[in-house]
Amino acid sequence: THKLNRRNKMSERNLQFTPEEIESGKTMGILAWIIFLIPLFAARDQRYAMFQTEQAIILAIVGFVVYLGIWILTFIVGQISSGIACLISVLSFLPWVLYLVLWIIGLLGAIQGKTKPLPVIGQYGEKLNLVK
Repeated sequence: THKLNRRNKMSERNLQFTPEEIESGKTMGILAWIIFLIPLFAARDQRYAMFQTEQAIILAIVGFVVYLGIWILTFIVGQISSGIACLISVLSFLPWVLYLVLWIIGLLGAIQGKTKPLPVIGQYGEKLNLVK
């Protein structure tokens, strides 16, 4: 029943924003993509800013986890074969290109007043409800 209650709370979460909410939270929503801590503490009452902050936080978390995973993989493989570790390091720019693309999508969405979650990872920000 605990999982069911949690699921109900997530489905009750209102991700619809009025034009007034978007306009009043737009500056802080844009700022969330530059440094999410400022709106996290200064704009708690602006729902649109918190939505953008949540999306920026989930991107930062995923980026950190990917970076850490690549670093650990490179280190472990480097103990076995420095050539393969070098190849992993060279190929590791691909996730960072994806990160940059998602960051640009998020920033442009905030500038344009969009309320669509980021592709692939944005749904997890909603599910985890990172900013309460």
